[in-house]
Amino acid sequence: MAKKKDNKVNRNVDKFTAKKEVKNEDSMLSKIEVKSPEDQEKVSKIVGTVFITLGLLLIGYGIFSFVRYSRNPEFDESLQAPSLSGTEILTKEENITIKGIADGYSEVFVYVDNEEVGRVKVSSEGDFEYSHKAEKEGKYAVSVAGVKGFPKRYISSQSDMRIVTVDRTGPEVKSLGYPREVGSEKFTLVGEAETGCSITIKRGTDVYTGKCDEKGEFKVIGIVLEEGPNVYTLEIQDEAGNVTKAEEKIKVTYSKESSVNGDAVYDENGLPVASGELEDALNFVLGNKLMMGFGIVALFGFLLSSAVVVLRRKEIA
Repeated sequence: MAKKKDNKVNRNVDKFTAKKEVKNEDSMLSKIEVKSPEDQEKVSKIVGTVFITLGLLLIGYGIFSFVRYSRNPEFDESLQAPSLSGTEILTKEENITIKGIADGYSEVFVYVDNEEVGRVKVSSEGDFEYSHKAEKEGKYAVSVAGVKGFPKRYISSQSDMRIVTVDRTGPEVKSLGYPREVGSEKFTLVGEAETGCSITIKRGTDVYTGKCDEKGEFKVIGIVLEEGPNVYTLEIQDEAGNVTKAEEKIKVTYSKESSVNGDAVYDENGLPVASGELEDALNFVLGNKLMMGFGIVALFGFLLSSAVVVLRRKEIA
């Protein structure tokens, strides 16, 4: 009987709890404001329309700006042209590197031989750099013009032209002159190549250098010899950086028994062309050519005086 009473009590408690929970849910729902689907749809349409309109306006402005920006800029003679400072005038590379300063400009138009070949942006520091491929050797006339403004752009006049020479051919050794056997510890090498070339002579760790003058002629003095045969290599580098190694080795024998001065080099006519000592040249010229000239003059004087004496004798007789 006790169990039946307990079950009945529990059922009554459950019914009471359920009724209380239902009342609580009704009170919470009464506080929530429920909007109708029609109001949410109107708000979504308005917001969507606003964004679509803004998007169309931005697209239209972008197309307008692109068209205006893509058109050739308007020439403004009052603008100062950029400079080509830093652009090399001689190179052996495949590409010509065009550098310069373009303060106040956003872009630079690059011209080669008066034809536009490219465009490059100007850095925040006001400089620019452009690489142009040179198909062949020769001379190229390079210039640039500055561009500024947006969406309407203005262009300056072209800068002063800079002639860039592309040279990929190694220099030629036209002649060499040096003694083959000497009695001195040093010798002099002379020769001819191209104007401005650098000369390098090597034997082991010993290196000797020289420079070609405006005629392409060079002279390297004080090349040290060891007793016996000495073999040197010769390299010539032009101003563009091309290097030529002479096929002919320079071979000089140092013999103490020889009377030849290594610093006195003679050409094919027997004249000193690179004397390390002025005395050698003077002795050669004065002691040979000059003395021969005096001898010829003396011979003519003797013949002339003899003829005068003979004529006077005939007149007296």
